[in-house]
Amino acid sequence: MRARNLTLAVILAGLTACQGWKQVARPAPGGNLEGNPEVVRVTRTQGCGPTPSRECMSNRGTVTLYGPRIQGDSLIAYFDRDSRERVAIALTDVVNVESKSVDKLKTTGAVLGGAVATTAVVTVVLFLALLASLN
Repeated sequence: MRARNLTLAVILAGLTACQGWKQVARPAPGGNLEGNPEVVRVTRTQGCGPTPSRECMSNRGTVTLYGPRIQGDSLIAYFDRDSRERVAIALTDVVNVESKSVDKLKTTGAVLGGAVATTAVVTVVLFLALLASLN
């Protein structure tokens, strides 16, 4: 029973750890984001000058946004899941858009590695139990 629980824990940990950012097609005005992602990382073209506001900070560099959608010529999204503070970024200012996706190679490696590790642990435990029963 413990070995099965350990195996499930290793597999679940491996699956959640194998996500990465994947570049998606730059959206066109009035279009949709490829794959309808829940989270995107957007890189913008311009800085914001001396204004230190949060909105201005979203105007430069890379920012992670939640619940993105295209509305007209803008990408509309939220800074985080809880506050629901909305931001609009002109599509002409978007250099790059990435979405979270599962890396199939890393996931396969993690699952196989976890299975091998679990098998090794179970084998050692069974071997030690056998040795203890012989004494």
